[in-house]
Amino acid sequence: MLKQEIEKALTILKNGGVILYPTDTVWGLGCDATNEAAVARINKIKGRAEDKSFIILLDT
Repeated sequence: MLKQEIEKALTILKNGGVILYPTDTVWGLGCDATNEAAVARINKIKGRAEDKSFIILLDT
């Protein structure tokens, strides 16, 4: 089941969508940071100004 959930999330991200994911302490909203429309969608969802910055999480 986890593999299916990850594949679904990847498909959503590749298509410019927004995902909701759990972290250790809070829920996060995620998108492809290189997709301007997806970033704008998160701003709209959160009701925040476009000039406010985001954190970017990367796997190393």
